[in-house]
Amino acid sequence: MAKRCVLGLVFLACIAAAIAQTDQAKKDAQNDVKVGKEYVAELEKGLKLSKDQAAIDRINRIGQSLAAIANATAIKATYGDSRQFHFDYVFKLVEDKDVNAFSVPGGFIYVNTGLLSFAETDDELAAVLAHEIGHAAHRHIATLTKERSKVDLATLPIVLAALLGNSKDAGALLVTQQLLQTALTNSWSQDAEKDADQTGFHILLKSEYAPAAMLTFLERLAFRESNSPNYNWGIERTHPPSIARVRALQALIAQYKVPLERSKITTSFRTVAKQNGAMSDIFFGTRLLFSLHDSTSSPRVVETVENLNWFFDQRPQIFELRADGSTLVGRGKPLVAFRSDDGSQSAIQNMRNALFSLSLRTANN
Repeated sequence: MAKRCVLGLVFLACIAAAIAQTDQAKKDAQNDVKVGKEYVAELEKGLKLSKDQAAIDRINRIGQSLAAIANATAIKATYGDSRQFHFDYVFKLVEDKDVNAFSVPGGFIYVNTGLLSFAETDDELAAVLAHEIGHAAHRHIATLTKERSKVDLATLPIVLAALLGNSKDAGALLVTQQLLQTALTNSWSQDAEKDADQTGFHILLKSEYAPAAMLTFLERLAFRESNSPNYNWGIERTHPPSIARVRALQALIAQYKVPLERSKITTSFRTVAKQNGAMSDIFFGTRLLFSLHDSTSSPRVVETVENLNWFFDQRPQIFELRADGSTLVGRGKPLVAFRSDDGSQSAIQNMRNALFSLSLRTANN
């Protein structure tokens, strides 16, 4: 009898602890929403929200589908709060040319029109939104305030202004330069970014969107940044595309056996045919490779485009491309057989240039 009583007490204690934990989670979520709404009220005084209804609808369609997955899925945090929270996510589009997006506590997510233009497909836009949902779902700002004793709720708007890179008057709000430096340079930001990537990746795994788009977006962002050293890309300030993040995403792609088919999730790394009179011009991204004397709907052109997308998706080496008479062969597979009336004079050199560009703009597989 005594043993039963002890077991019963332990069971009741476990239930009580679970209820207390649930109650605390609700309180924490409510606090995030409260803080978020207060900051949003100030933030939006300095933002110009877009009125492009088609673009707004697109963001909401993608964002809400991902938010539903996040609210229904427990994803362990590598940084932040692993408890499962339910937020009523709000997605807004900001008229700003910076390639940037940011998340405010409580599930308020903002996307700049510059980022909307930079994302080449719904898959890449979904990757960014899933990443931002990860910041909110794992309460990264709340974790920062807990870990950094210098940063409390009183200074949260200051840190947010600096981190989000959207307050034009952020400097006037700073209590000290040291505080800002602490918030921006300590390792928490990289840890938060990697966790948001991982969380977003797991959300995408359960969605209709390609998880590998998170890598392609990061690759293109890193390439743009490296070739525009004097241009201040907004997302670079808050989402540095580090090698560590790329390697972590590559590991996830390999672990979950996710196909890395760049042609399906970008336009930069996709082969397409465009009609040009009686010819079909074959492009890789914006690079003209060669022309075929057929319509774009002809079986020969359709097959050639499929073959080239397969070939480029392998991220092959230049030596894996060769000419066998009038046929281009890649990785041992015939890619296209030219006829005398095709525009193929510089085809192999154009293909090699495209391969070299591809190797520069993408991470090693």
